Amino acid sequence: MRILMSVWACEPGRGSENEVGYRTLLAAASKHEVWAITNPSAVAGLRRALPDNDVTRRMHLHPLEFGVTGDRFEHLSMVGFQRYYDAWQRQAARLARELDASVGFDVVHHATLSSYWTRAGVASLDVPLVWGPVGGAVNAPLRLLPELGARGVLEEVARALSRPILARLPPARRARRRARFTFAQNPETASKLSSHAEVTILPNALATRVDAISSVQRRTSEIFFVGRLLPWKAPTLAVRALARLENGDASLHLCGDGPERIRIERLAASLGVRDRVILEGWLPRSQLLDRLARAGTLIHPSVHEEGGMCVAEALGLGTPAVCLRRGGPPEIAKDWPSDLSACVLPTTREQTVRRIAAVIDGFLHSPPPVLQSALLPRRLYETEILHAYDV
Repeated sequence: MRILMSVWACEPGRGSENEVGYRTLLAAASKHEVWAITNPSAVAGLRRALPDNDVTRRMHLHPLEFGVTGDRFEHLSMVGFQRYYDAWQRQAARLARELDASVGFDVVHHATLSSYWTRAGVASLDVPLVWGPVGGAVNAPLRLLPELGARGVLEEVARALSRPILARLPPARRARRRARFTFAQNPETASKLSSHAEVTILPNALATRVDAISSVQRRTSEIFFVGRLLPWKAPTLAVRALARLENGDASLHLCGDGPERIRIERLAASLGVRDRVILEGWLPRSQLLDRLARAGTLIHPSVHEEGGMCVAEALGLGTPAVCLRRGGPPEIAKDWPSDLSACVLPTTREQTVRRIAAVIDGFLHSPPPVLQSALLPRRLYETEILHAYDV
């Protein structure tokens, strides 16, 4: 089978969305010949990482310039990024038509940065389309909005108002209309995908792979928060939960960076837990996973998470994960033993923090063993992807 894949993000070891693209490309090329439209830096990274074998030889990489790189890219606003990304998808549509004229594809797959409200360039081909995993429909609980601060509230309001409008425009509607098979990351997004296609809920975080090998036999009392320090990731809820714990030996380790750093430091000081809140910054993946494998819990209080790669990584390592009952994380948790996770119903800030603290105390009091080998999810991402091509 000849497959055309749109994977703007596709490089191992470069973050969640890149890992999803990489694993999707590997899955497709394990059985089929794949032409992948991606960005130039991904092409360079893939060529460094991939061995010379039959799977690699079935990959044909086609770089397509994004239009902005380096420091300019790092300082793009979300609106600025989406403007460039939409232009990139328009270019991808033209390149897809050129490639199809010479190859003749059996299936096209829009695999990364798939949102129900954005353009999918490869959907312009008259070829069966696999779409997703698709996200973009999870909104923050109204009663937790004040926790996000003024900037966070403005961003959430703008997001909630603009995305349904963009989803009604022809570029976004085309993918819904043309999809033969759609993966949705969570039930909220699945409810937005009104089409005749088969829709299966598949969190893209199931693409992650970890190794759990540690000589340490006992878990620590460290609570890990992994991700960008952004308002909607709600790291301040993690700080408030730490202050509520009965376990006075617990410490909160925030692995990431972002504009919420100052708010976190001020809140920790005001709650009297500044000495137990450690801002680790970005850690190398191998170091992060090694420490996460021995941690007491992962806390992931994001208010509108579509997927949640770190949740899958923690559960794969056998580390308990605590999240909100919202969006992707509860769907991810279903693929691992239920006693390794707790999905807290988000209500008021006070009630939510109290519930999070209670379940963390429970995990710290009766910790599961440190694993010597990783736990595989109930469903394998690669198997689900390959099945979609054959439908």
